[in-house]
Amino acid sequence: MAHLIFDIGNTRSKMAIMEHGNMLEQMVMEDAPKVIANLCRRYNVDKAIASVVGHQPDFAKLLPEYLYACFHQLSYNSILPITMDYDTPQTLGMDRVASAVGARILCPEGALVIVDAGSCITVDLLDDNNCFRGGAILPGIQMRFRAMHDFTDALPQVALSPDERKGLVDTPITGNSTRTSLIAGVCNASLFEIEGFMHEYSKRYPNVKLFLTGGDAVFFANRLFFPNFANSDLMYIGLDKILELNVIV
Repeated sequence: MAHLIFDIGNTRSKMAIMEHGNMLEQMVMEDAPKVIANLCRRYNVDKAIASVVGHQPDFAKLLPEYLYACFHQLSYNSILPITMDYDTPQTLGMDRVASAVGARILCPEGALVIVDAGSCITVDLLDDNNCFRGGAILPGIQMRFRAMHDFTDALPQVALSPDERKGLVDTPITGNSTRTSLIAGVCNASLFEIEGFMHEYSKRYPNVKLFLTGGDAVFFANRLFFPNFANSDLMYIGLDKILELNVIV
């Protein structure tokens, strides 16, 4: 049986089909019950889970009745395969926890740092006792470019080209134009921040491993000096595991 996974983010909403921990299909979320019903029939879906950070959909209307009965929305009250040490779990974006669970499935032992590079960059620690410790939230690459444009009179709006985002073009350390100076500042600062976190975590956990996920994961994976594992499906892998623990059919 396959599982339907919803990722409702701040800027994008997606859904995916997972089976035995493997991604079968991923797509932009359709607010159309018929589309979802057809997808469920095609893959013989028997359970569903959602991570909601953005707007709350009405899943009772979106999902077929049989599937809504086997639906779980991730929250800090969900049963998890890891523990949490976080003072305000009710304010925690649980997508961060799902990604940590996904990383743990791929790497069963040791301390892990999970970097989700999207609209914001989150840096989270899962320690060697399997406890989610929280971490840091930083502005993402595009947010930094936009902030410098919006809060100044003269700086242009900059966006990385597809080749720049994929790491096929070197990031300058010294810009020789306004555009390349902005890229040098934003991109290198983001890289240095992640490397700085890893340097500090390495002092406490000498064998700590770095997992990268999110839209800009490839950008960082190709530029960081610290060894890393880039996997855009971390959260889906984690949600799939959490669903198994919370919905028994």
